[in-house]
Amino acid sequence: MRRASGDEPLELARFDVAEVVEGSAASWSDASLTLCLRDLAEAAKEGLPALADLDVRVVRPGDSVRIAHVLDAIIPDVKASAPEVTFPGVLGRLALAGRGRTNRLAGIGVLSVCDWAAAGLASPQTFPDAFVDMAGPGRPMTAWGDRPELVVTCTPKPGVPVADVDRSIRVAALRVARDAAQATIDRPPSAIDALDLAERVDADLPSVAVILQVASEGPLLDTFLYGGPVGGIVPTVLDHREVLDGALTSGAYDWAAVRNVTAYYQESALIRSLVAEHGETLRFAGMILALGYLDTPFDKQRSALLSARLARKLGADGVICTTFSSGNSHTDTMLTVQACEALGIGTVAILAETNGGLTDHVPEADSIVSTGNHDELVDPWTPGQVIGTSDNAMAGEPVPLWTYLGACAQTGDMALTAVPA
Repeated sequence: MRRASGDEPLELARFDVAEVVEGSAASWSDASLTLCLRDLAEAAKEGLPALADLDVRVVRPGDSVRIAHVLDAIIPDVKASAPEVTFPGVLGRLALAGRGRTNRLAGIGVLSVCDWAAAGLASPQTFPDAFVDMAGPGRPMTAWGDRPELVVTCTPKPGVPVADVDRSIRVAALRVARDAAQATIDRPPSAIDALDLAERVDADLPSVAVILQVASEGPLLDTFLYGGPVGGIVPTVLDHREVLDGALTSGAYDWAAVRNVTAYYQESALIRSLVAEHGETLRFAGMILALGYLDTPFDKQRSALLSARLARKLGADGVICTTFSSGNSHTDTMLTVQACEALGIGTVAILAETNGGLTDHVPEADSIVSTGNHDELVDPWTPGQVIGTSDNAMAGEPVPLWTYLGACAQTGDMALTAVPA
């Protein structure tokens, strides 16, 4: 998508973090980020009565730590000229994302943590555990064990409705992400990424679009667009710069390995690769946001048809279909592939292998990128410390891959794949 005449481009100013220092005030100097964890925690919890307690701590790669009950992963961002519109619609007033300068901390993440079962808000069966290991054999199974993490552990106030607790945790974690990045304002970045697309490219290059599948089924299973749940939307075109700039945030906490965390929207490897190749090997036609986990065959078929229709209107010769979670949503992906192929649009589907293979398949799905088998077991490890739960978090036991956050991400953001046995 091209920027309208006179509209402000998006610049992502990257600040590479070499070390995180705990101090009495926040500052940024020569790739060193100093943070006051007490200030971060107090600011994060302000005005959120649904939370009884909130703790922010730093864990680092190599620490003998397992983080359990991880809800979301976020990259610290701040709008350089207007911090109050960072993650618009969630933290402050609504504003159009995807323009202006956003300062982004690279090499550090924010992990939100809450044990729903311990708080009496959900059963362990409803929300299986989600791990990030900072050491041991599970460390490379996620993108989050290889960098310092700000772990935001939240304790709900008893008797508060789950929707209020969920909103408070999302706001608190995004506040920590924004406030951690504020130390970079008015400081020189490591690099600046301009993410507009060149307007004049070879018309003979193949045109490729992305159908980004999300889900929104209610509290603890929602995806948010500008702060509102996307449940009920029909497939819609979304500017890729809005996605990269915090317009989409996650509030879905089901199977950890195939979860779309907020960071995968902010730093989408798929979007960035298509932007980089635009004008070189392809033309990036645009993005379509579509729901998965729809309830009825009619709803699934209708969404697939409307997605394919939009892809054709964008002039796409080919489409990359991402997938949200597993099971039910794989049918949405397959029907979308089928609908696109029926209109003469070539497709590639990104899918994890679950329960020993694919949950669903259509003959037209003859080009699939496997992101791994989430039933594989990771070797046992006993961490020195567990954060986020009072139990042993499977210490010393084989851990199924589905427990590791984002291990089999179906958005193009991880390198795992399944291979023949």
